Amino acid sequence: MSASIIPFPKKLDQNLTELEKIMRRWLAELSTNPDLIETVVTRMLKFIEHYASKSFEPIFDLPVPRDLSQEETQALLLSIEKGTDYTAQQVHQMINEIIVERFFLEIEIYEARNKAINQSNFK
Repeated sequence: MSASIIPFPKKLDQNLTELEKIMRRWLAELSTNPDLIETVVTRMLKFIEHYASKSFEPIFDLPVPRDLSQEETQALLLSIEKGTDYTAQQVHQMINEIIVERFFLEIEIYEARNKAINQSNFK
């Protein structure tokens, strides 16, 4: 199974459909158990809706001298924009990694619960 990075744009509903397809495809490669697939996809979609729908908009309170030239002002604004864009990319990358880790954790949780249920049924 190859991994892919899926950025989380502002239109989360559209992206959730694509994410659901990807998760179902990945899970179908790992298991033929339809209950595992439904359980993991349902839990992951709730997780993604809750955490990946947060917007990232840093706020700056940056006092600057009144006598900045137009060129200095433009350079400062460009620097802030580049820094903000880089930070946003890092945040999105971190969210993506957390979601992938959570995906595999959900599989482990499902398997552990079913193992415990099956063991208790044999007693």
